[in-house]
Amino acid sequence: MEPAQRTAAVPFDKIPGSLPHCHLPDDLNIPELESLVVDKLNHLNQSDLTSNAVWRDQLTFTGTYRTFYGDQVFTELQSLRDQKHCSAFRLLGNPSRRDRHGWLDVDIAFETQVGTAKALGAGTVSILADADGQWRIWMLRTWMENFERHGHPDKLESKAANRDRITDSSSGVYGAVIVGAGQAGLSTAGRLQALNVPYVLIERNACIGDVWRNRYDSLKWHTSKYYGNLPGDGQTYPAEDEYMLPAKRIGAGHQSWAEIYGINAWTGTNVKTAEFDKRSSVWTIVAKTSEDERTIKARNLVICVGPGHATPVLPEWAAADKVKQSGFKGTVIHGSKYKSSLPWAGKRGVVIGTANTAHDVAEDMANAGMECTMIQRGKTFVIPAEWLHAAEDVNYNLKGSTAAADRQTFTYPNKIMRELTNSAVFAGVDATSERFDALERAGFKVDRYGDTYSYLYIRFGGHYVDIGASQRIVDGEIKVVSKAVKGLSEDGLILEDGSELPADLIVACTGFNHDFRVDASRIVGREVADQMDDYWGMDAEGEIRGLAKKAGCEYLPPSHGSASAC
Repeated sequence: MEPAQRTAAVPFDKIPGSLPHCHLPDDLNIPELESLVVDKLNHLNQSDLTSNAVWRDQLTFTGTYRTFYGDQVFTELQSLRDQKHCSAFRLLGNPSRRDRHGWLDVDIAFETQVGTAKALGAGTVSILADADGQWRIWMLRTWMENFERHGHPDKLESKAANRDRITDSSSGVYGAVIVGAGQAGLSTAGRLQALNVPYVLIERNACIGDVWRNRYDSLKWHTSKYYGNLPGDGQTYPAEDEYMLPAKRIGAGHQSWAEIYGINAWTGTNVKTAEFDKRSSVWTIVAKTSEDERTIKARNLVICVGPGHATPVLPEWAAADKVKQSGFKGTVIHGSKYKSSLPWAGKRGVVIGTANTAHDVAEDMANAGMECTMIQRGKTFVIPAEWLHAAEDVNYNLKGSTAAADRQTFTYPNKIMRELTNSAVFAGVDATSERFDALERAGFKVDRYGDTYSYLYIRFGGHYVDIGASQRIVDGEIKVVSKAVKGLSEDGLILEDGSELPADLIVACTGFNHDFRVDASRIVGREVADQMDDYWGMDAEGEIRGLAKKAGCEYLPPSHGSASAC
């Protein structure tokens, strides 16, 4: 067994990368600048880059996701171009775009060599006029589109007749087994299908989409439905569907998408064990249904069970034995077990926590006519949903291509996107201070200048995208208490100052154990799971730890296949 892989977590402020201070002249000669970009890339000198240059590569040069900064951009690009036998860079042919922050984006294309396969790459170069008036490259984003003559991951055929051809494995060894049919599992299956890679998608629920249908009744996405599109042409959800989709419609969309593309899914199936043989570089997976047990083999194992969202965490006082000892006459449940407040209509409810789920539950209690109180510990970052939607709608909409939107949105270096996002959010906070003042007057503590990307990628959440509950707090329909909980009495919660908060229903929206190794160990065993890197949080390059990296089992050269648990 290999030594355990552990990547140090780095806060965003310790990661390089900053926004330039620049301005684009009104009278740009776009064709001339496009030619300049290509010429500079093909005959690159250190002086062609700004001092704070940044380059993010996704798969094409590095085989993974990596970001380089400053002088590193020049040295790594030159070295990797040679290693990958990179072709000359050329214009992709898309219109170049002025960014409102002061740079010009120019799209490029190129090819690299991976073994005997030719990889088709694309990218975007951001050029600006530096302080001395010279045009220099500030940001470079490169990504792999596909391998020549091996299909394209974004081009799925909606013909179930192709299903047997691309999912049956004549060798008896599948290219991949995917565990979990949520957003990530379905997307992975669809892309493997587009690439003609034999795979099996295993889902423990009875139907595709049940992972959403089985959650609380009032749940809906706080993001737009277009942002949740699955791979393939067109929209996953009909135009008539609500903009913020309720859970049952999300589930229906997932199921419909899987049927349209003939996804090879085994539902109602649990993975019992998964063992890796280093000599053959093959996984042996034992999967169990209510009726039988199947054994299958695969080169790769992809675990898509959510990044540490399978093991609920409860406060000590909310453990079953503590509740029983207290004699509490009401009900205490974790947010993951919550369905609806209707059985407690008109009674007293308490929500522990103030992140997205907690606000949803509190609003559901208020809608049921309950006397509702939220228990808040520290400050909470609140971002108005309309701000988020305005940002998403730029690229994700009814008319645009989801694949094109992904390239525009998710190829940015994370540190740069963090700076762009914070700049916009902080300006919005300053311009609408009364919105947050009103919350604080109601007793809700606000983290006004919260770091969006730290909440998303380091803290695993803890923020609230405001879809309406904030106004319910301001209006007094949802009360807020900022006192720690000591325990339970027969009638409710005992707070740190000895006071009592009566309750008939207590919902602990207190999150999950975010150690992905705990969840993975149920599939691959503790010994293999212990070798995995931490998942989530940022590394020193500003990449998500554990994402697109070797995970738990020895990697063998492509000629022998590879194995991983991600």
